[in-house]
Amino acid sequence: MRLRTHRAPPVTVTLYERVGCHLCEETHRALRRVGLDRPLAIERVDIARDPALELRYVVRIPVLAVGTAELDAAGLPDRDIAAWLMQVAP
Repeated sequence: MRLRTHRAPPVTVTLYERVGCHLCEETHRALRRVGLDRPLAIERVDIARDPALELRYVVRIPVLAVGTAELDAAGLPDRDIAAWLMQVAP
């Protein structure tokens, strides 16, 4: 088995989600797979803990954010998430 080494600092990706959301769990797994090729620091935020976040994201979750850039990620394949990350954090 080949170990992967990463030289670049990790990109911080915020995953806005809700506990029990299967699409959110799949997006988290996709991020972990993408992170095998590119170092990621994944911050998981449960929108149910903050009324303002729940209002903002309730019909959009899962949502990925890097800085001010956001991506509605429900059902997206790994390659689309990886391509978006390359655009917002080259």
